[in-house]
Amino acid sequence: MTSRSLQIEQKEWQLTPLGERALVLEPIAEEPGLSVIHKICFLIEQSDLDGLMDVVPTYKCIALLFKEPITDTGSITAKLSEVFEHAGDYIPRNDLIRVPVCYELGLDWDSMESQTGLKKEKIIQIHSGTTYTLAMMGFIPGFLYLEGLDKKIICPRKSEPRTKVPAGSVGIGGDQTGVYSLESPGGWQIIGRTPLSFFNKDQDPPVSVSLGDRIRFEPISEEEFGKMESGGNS
Repeated sequence: MTSRSLQIEQKEWQLTPLGERALVLEPIAEEPGLSVIHKICFLIEQSDLDGLMDVVPTYKCIALLFKEPITDTGSITAKLSEVFEHAGDYIPRNDLIRVPVCYELGLDWDSMESQTGLKKEKIIQIHSGTTYTLAMMGFIPGFLYLEGLDKKIICPRKSEPRTKVPAGSVGIGGDQTGVYSLESPGGWQIIGRTPLSFFNKDQDPPVSVSLGDRIRFEPISEEEFGKMESGGNS
């Protein structure tokens, strides 16, 4: 398979093979913004592209995963070119999702305070006072990567990841904040927990949020957390 180029709103992009069943779509020159990545993902998902299994965004490019080995990148490129002719008609979602967080359940406050030079109360004020954009999802189902973290509370990942991070944990890893919807290993600095989960395998789709959604964290007490968690809120 060979790489193919195509135009998206007067910008040149390249479609490159990634193994037998995947393609990577990335800009040839300047890096796109998140809004452009999200727009392209939405258009591809709505395209009914034959054999397409999943569309996986990153901050700079998009992976297209197919059910069967790809034999003809030319026809895929032609189909996508048709789809992108209507890119200007795309209207982004502007959902604002309020996420309750019990910051008292944070596990890494000593590390956060020492590395940022700020007190816990100030970090909470900054973290909960920002509106974030859902940039992408992974590395486990329902993990939310959120863009927009204030530079004052940037903190590197832990040098030794935990083997078990509780479901609902809200963390900071570098210049991102995120939410663990499932219990898993992880190396982010945990500053709280939410009683909400954004992943349910029995739902269709299983993830209850969309790329581009705006996220706002709202502090709650341990008592409120317990009531919401036992009430099965999701």
